[in-house]
Amino acid sequence: MPTTTAPAHPVQQACRAMTTPELLADLLSTARRAVRIGEQHAPFIAAACSVLQQRCGRSLPARPFNQEDPAHQLIVQVITSGGVMAVSAEAVREAMMPTLHAQMWAREQAPHDGRTVSTHEEVLNSLGTRVFPGPKIPTGRAMTVLYEEDALLGRLLAALAAGEDVDALVEEITAAAV
Repeated sequence: MPTTTAPAHPVQQACRAMTTPELLADLLSTARRAVRIGEQHAPFIAAACSVLQQRCGRSLPARPFNQEDPAHQLIVQVITSGGVMAVSAEAVREAMMPTLHAQMWAREQAPHDGRTVSTHEEVLNSLGTRVFPGPKIPTGRAMTVLYEEDALLGRLLAALAAGEDVDALVEEITAAAV
């Protein structure tokens, strides 16, 4: 029986059809609007970053993950999606809950040990992942972008979110893209 792969999402297909300079220019303008006025374009930002990261090549992080922990499972999805993924804010919060509940339980068991309970963002950050434009996860079910902070496109998103100059990163991406 022949096997087939699922067709790419239309946004992903559109991104693949664009040249690297066109895609990078669209990504920069869209991401800057997301930072400046809060427009939600998570599917495009994630697809554009994923396509660009593929064109640049990437190595997978060599860090251990607990496949039974929903937070770790979510991070593995981000990694296997090219280091950037659009996901609902609600799904992010749900994935973080077992970790946060374990921290709350530990604090209740030893209230005088100075244990704290992390925020959702702190749990993500401890796993090498950030929220764009961040730093907070949006409320409700809004789509958000999760990205690996050490990946080339993750560094670009972090710089855009911080309002930093990205010219050197754009040059690096353009040079690395095949």
